[in-house]
Amino acid sequence: MPEQPTPPEPREPSGTQNVSGGVTVQPGGDANVGGDVVGRDKVTQTTTTVTNVGMTPEAVRRLVITVGGLVFATAFCFFAFGAVAAAAALNTFNRPIVSTEAAANDFQRKLQTISALPAGQAFEWPFDETELSSYMRFILGPQIGFDGRARFTSSHQAVFKGPWSGVNNLPVMVVTTIQINSAPLFKTDSAYVQILPLGDNLGWVPVSLSTVQPLIDQINSKIKSGFAATGVRYPPFTPDGTPAGPLTIDGAAR
Repeated sequence: MPEQPTPPEPREPSGTQNVSGGVTVQPGGDANVGGDVVGRDKVTQTTTTVTNVGMTPEAVRRLVITVGGLVFATAFCFFAFGAVAAAAALNTFNRPIVSTEAAANDFQRKLQTISALPAGQAFEWPFDETELSSYMRFILGPQIGFDGRARFTSSHQAVFKGPWSGVNNLPVMVVTTIQINSAPLFKTDSAYVQILPLGDNLGWVPVSLSTVQPLIDQINSKIKSGFAATGVRYPPFTPDGTPAGPLTIDGAAR
């Protein structure tokens, strides 16, 4: 018997386009995406192997303990630094001072006397801690949302402390230097906010000077509005850190 010719192998329809990414577009507009790609007359099986990489419960526990320890250590150092840096200024408020309205009025009357001087008139203005602190307590503080007190330091600084509305009535402490031949009388040196109620001397953290600058700006605008300071004389301090006299500002009326 004569040999039969071998029939030709079936061929894919012309016009099929394979696109990378698991998408095959065929004539007629059929498109399928993913693992099993089904054409008009052909099925292609795609197998994907996924490897899961995870941590054991013990490894997770160690990581949580390590991170928690770092957070605690950071917070402890932050609070400790704030407490040490603020300690000297805070200690000045351990001196008992009885603020009185009479002392506040004395401070106010001296300011009014200076404001009434003719421009260029030189003056000496002595005031003690009680007068400045009382003025903050009864006259200026209520005007600017600051329930503050004031103290002098043996390092020739003036410190203001008390709850302030500018930081949601948290206690603030601002250490300042009295300037001469400059527009603002009090220059901010350092600032602290008590973010935890841990008594008078704990829970204080340092903050940027800009945080409390609006408070000092208000104090300066109220106290130094009609004169230029040309000198400042701090009182001597006793061995226990108490000023033995008033602070005196030399100046000239404007």
